[in-house]
Parts: sequence; C-alpha cells; structure tokens
Amino acid sequence: MSGQLEDTVAISREITHGYYAGNFEPYLSRLCSKSVWLGTGGRVLMGGDIIRARLEAGVEQRTKTYQIFQEEYTPLSITPRCQAVMGEVRACIPDHPEEDTVTASYTFLYQLIGTETKLVLLHANYEFLHPFSLSESGPKLEMSAYQFVRDVLIEIPPKKRLAVPCGSSTLFIQPDMIFYVQSRNRKAEFHCADKIIQSDLSISEVNAMLPEPFCPIHRCYTVNSRYVMSVRRYEAALITGEALPIPFHNYMQVKAAPPGGPDDFHQLQLRIGNLRRAHKASSFAYKL
Repeated sequence: MSGQLEDTVAISREITHGYYAGNFEPYLSRLCSKSVWLGTGGRVLMGGDIIRARLEAGVEQRTKTYQIFQEEYTPLSITPRCQAVMGEVRACIPDHPEEDTVTASYTFLYQLIGTETKLVLLHANYEFLHPFSLSESGPKLEMSAYQFVRDVLIEIPPKKRLAVPCGSSTLFIQPDMIFYVQSRNRKAEFHCADKIIQSDLSISEVNAMLPEPFCPIHRCYTVNSRYVMSVRRYEAALITGEALPIPFHNYMQVKAAPPGGPDDFHQLQLRIGNLRRAHKASSFAYKL
C-alpha cells in the first residue's frame, strides 16, 4: 500500500514458513541493497544480491525440510516507516520429530522504501536439538574455518583499514580479514572472515587499493594469497575450503607466485593447528 507499511507480522510468518519448507522466494522478494543477514555462527551478509546468491547456492545442498509446530510473533513499531518483529519458532521434520528439532529466535526489521515494504535486517539465532552418540568422538561440536581464522587474526597487529563505500555509508575493512574479492554484477564483494560485503566499487578499483599479499587470479577474483593452501590445475584452494578459478593464461604465473610470504603463512598454519588441537581437547574433556 502506498505510503504505509504492510502487515509485517504476516510477512514474517510467510518468510519463516517458506524458509523451513525450502521456499526462499517470500524472503528474497523483500530484499534490497540495504538488506543484512546475520545468522548463528556464520558471516554477516550485506546486500540483497549477496544474500540471494548465498541462499540460492545452498538450495542444492539442502536435504531436509521442516514443519513449524509452534510460533509466536511480536511487532514493535519504531517509526511510521520502520517496524521490527520478534519471532520465536520451533520446527521439526514432518513425521519424524524425534530426529531433529529446531528452536529459533528471529528479529525482522522492515522499512518502507518508496512504496515498498522491505526487510533491511534479519537476525537469526537458532540451534538444532538432536540425539547424538558418545561412542566414538563425543558430541559433534562444529567450528568453521571462518571462526578459526577469525580467532587467529585477533593476534595479528592491525594494519591500515580500507575505506569501502557501500550505499549511503562507508565501511572500514582490515585487509587481513579479507579472504578474497569477487566481482558480481560489476560490483566488488568482499569475502571476509566475519562478513560478506557488497560494495559500490568495481573490482579494478578495489585491486588498486589492496596491499601486496593480494593477487588477481581471474578478472572476477582477487585472492589474499596468505589464505591459499594450494594451487592446482586451474584453481586456487583456500583455507576456507573454497576453490577459486584460475584461467589457463594465468595459471603458470599464479602457480609460481609465493603465497604472501612463507613465514606469515607458516605461522598462520601453526596457529590454526594449535586452535584445532585445543578444540579437540575440549571436545574430549566434554566427552569424559
């Protein structure tokens, strides 16, 4: 409706039910360039295009759908053009509630942009409650590569931050936090240890700003070579588990380049190894 927010509780319910059923369209249709996704244990996604790309990429890997059996939504009016909704949801696999139960809390923040009601922030806090066996390795405790690297980088002295324009604001990014930069729709996306940012810059403009450890391996990818684990035929494997393409004419040149200083990279590997050993020790203690 022109000049007025739609029913934000109804929108939130539609988004939530669609998400658990494997239908992301109710959510995707509410995105805009200002949209932000903040989930449990993951990176912050900034920009509607980035959120859409990440969700659509995950559709093929999704093997389960859930059915909501308990929900509650509470609206909170902030201004006539801005409203928040707090949601509490419990869901399970249809006909198999004993396998997995999801308990989640959501904060939806809506803003009237022009005449459209858009979702500018979705903060999800959720956990999966499921039976586990202590017979072999104890309870399954997950820590992503992003969390490993984020913990390691806390120990590295900060460097001069990059000023990155994003819509109406400017973000300041520590170069060591950047895994790689990707060009999507002629705009540079910064894939960092704690967030993914959609900027207003082109990748060529970003390349001119980046310090020496960064290497353009493709017209659409510039990688922080400190996080390159190996260079194999026509791709660079990162510490995150991601593989970035290297075109044929760049392959030999990239392969010959040292990965951002062997001493720095060796120290990074040692610290990550220490973190992994500490994490295994804590898991073993929990098992006992």
